[in-house]
Amino acid sequence: MRISFQHLIGAVIGGAVSGLFFYALGTHDGKQQAALNAAQAVTQAIQNRAGINETIDNMDSAALCIELGGVREQCEQLRGLAEDQR
Repeated sequence: MRISFQHLIGAVIGGAVSGLFFYALGTHDGKQQAALNAAQAVTQAIQNRAGINETIDNMDSAALCIELGGVREQCEQLRGLAEDQR
């Protein structure tokens, strides 16, 4: 059995088409995985933000001032201002 030029060309074209198909399939799967990873990162960031917001909401003005790097004596003055406003 002899392989003709047409058979050889057909095999090359068939290989190229199937190679492109598998390349496109792999690229598509890679994009889906990247999108999934991004969605998971956003979800984690939102959960972290919710925890931070809860911590901040539970602080009074003086505690928040100290947490942000304020001088304790100056921050304690905020506590008195908050009590005066009630």
